Amino acid sequence: MKNLTTISRILVGSLFIVSGLIKANDAIGFSFKLHDYFAPDVLNIPFLIDYTYPLAAFICVAEIMLGLSVLVGAKMQLTSWSLLLMIIFFDGLTFYSAYFDKVTDCGCFGDAIKLTPWESFYKDVVLSIMILIIFIFRSKVTYNTKKENMILLPISLLLIVLFSSFILEWNYPIIFSIILFIAVPIVNKFVLEDKQQWTLAAYTFVISCAFTYHTYAHLPLRDYRPFAIGKNISNDMKLPEGANFDVYKDVWKYKINGEVKDYSTEDKPWEIDGALFVDRITKLITEGDHPPIHDFSIESDVLGDITDSILSSQNALILVMYDLSKSNKDALQKVDTLVKDLSSQKVSVAVISATTEEQMLTIQVENGVSFPFYFTDETTLKTIVRSNPGVLWLQEGVIVNKWHHSDLPSSKELINQYLN
Repeated sequence: MKNLTTISRILVGSLFIVSGLIKANDAIGFSFKLHDYFAPDVLNIPFLIDYTYPLAAFICVAEIMLGLSVLVGAKMQLTSWSLLLMIIFFDGLTFYSAYFDKVTDCGCFGDAIKLTPWESFYKDVVLSIMILIIFIFRSKVTYNTKKENMILLPISLLLIVLFSSFILEWNYPIIFSIILFIAVPIVNKFVLEDKQQWTLAAYTFVISCAFTYHTYAHLPLRDYRPFAIGKNISNDMKLPEGANFDVYKDVWKYKINGEVKDYSTEDKPWEIDGALFVDRITKLITEGDHPPIHDFSIESDVLGDITDSILSSQNALILVMYDLSKSNKDALQKVDTLVKDLSSQKVSVAVISATTEEQMLTIQVENGVSFPFYFTDETTLKTIVRSNPGVLWLQEGVIVNKWHHSDLPSSKELINQYLN
């Protein structure tokens, strides 16, 4: 069983490190997913909704720490119990999502790998088996010797390289893992033996938190969403030729002889003597193709839909604020200055938000900003940029750059780069 336990440790450790990094790369997006789970129509845990980002960040960091700990055999009692409790938590979420058809994407690998609810659950079942093996034989696992580290860590790194290169198409997990693994022999050489495991845990905690904070204070290093830099919004809103469409089927409910039964349209239940109509349900039979970008529009009560006008513009600046009441107040002032400075330039400017018109007017007065707002769906806004506010520069519908409000460029920089 030692070999089986070792294989399980390598696979679980490698997967947890990569999974934690993918989530940490976009912890805000992961927090949106947790918000969906805690919503009243799903798990109905409203008191957790205000803590979704801290919880998301905690899970990201915990996964990375547990991944390294199980690889090197550090504090196996604590590590194995933590792994078991975490996988039980994820098993519960993914099963609930699959069985009740709630939250159709678990966010297990962020936007990098899309899994159906049942695929997510089956993945967690396999992971649960390996974690259970580690848990059962935890007392047999001791802190790695130098020889064991020279075998386990390179194998783990190889798995991470393959996964990152061929599935994620992102090299950062490789770089991060190298930095993580290099620390193991250094700590073992220069730190007292009884403090090595906790020192390694502290080191992993610090660099994991630093990475998570960086992506929070700026933008994800790797953007897997349909609004990434280089994407053409106009093209990605269209289905290619030959695309398949959704296929639906009507289910008719009729009461006949006191019993309600389901009928297809071909059955023509309305022609049955004494049949009483109860309900008609339209069910999705076959899901067709969908464009990468949908539900994207820019509208106002005065001008109507200006989406095509913005996307066809030679240069367009889009300022995204999915919820004005939660927008950074200092950034709102910077945005106002930016809009004013660009008013004389040949650039289309649209400030888009999902906030109600009444809230917009209140916030405009409170913050002394004068730019007009347009309406866009909130979920779409959250997908466009993980910043509130955030900024995009478009050229004929192509996203050429995007910024977090912490990195807002000046009007002079934008003019020099895009308008001269």
